[in-house]
Amino acid sequence: MDRFATRRIAVAALVGVVACVAGLAWRQARLAGLDLLDSRGWYTPAEAAALFDALDQLDASARVVYATTALTIDMVFPASYGLLFAILLYRLFQGEAPLYLLPLALALADALENVTVAALALSHDGAPSPLAWLAAVFTVGKTVLFLATLAVTGVGGVRWLWRRTRPHADQGTAP
Repeated sequence: MDRFATRRIAVAALVGVVACVAGLAWRQARLAGLDLLDSRGWYTPAEAAALFDALDQLDASARVVYATTALTIDMVFPASYGLLFAILLYRLFQGEAPLYLLPLALALADALENVTVAALALSHDGAPSPLAWLAAVFTVGKTVLFLATLAVTGVGGVRWLWRRTRPHADQGTAP
């Protein structure tokens, strides 16, 4: 991981995150601000079908836009933020538990969600699909892993600040 946990790669990942956020904001505007599946905590096959019906009512290409962006912008996004958080956690907890694997699991859950959501969007025939249950499970997994990643990053950040600001005995100050 030392080879990948560099400032140069972190900056590239950050640029990817910023570009993807802009792209996803464009998608949200293009799709009339509809509550897309990947922004929900949970959904049923009927709710997924209702979203796809709403996209069809928006315009003839809205579902294709959703699926296409799920397989492009929304695939680069987890790779970028997963790498960025992995580098940060690797540096914050170097030599300790491999907590950098947490955001990589998050990115995997997000990518699997994106693939299933795209498959649902492209195959929608008006009826609820059982595949939506799998997509919803990936969404829940992504949400849980996101919260865990944020919590671990927060703990690591506080530890880092504590170590940087506390007086050190070797500098002639009392502990």
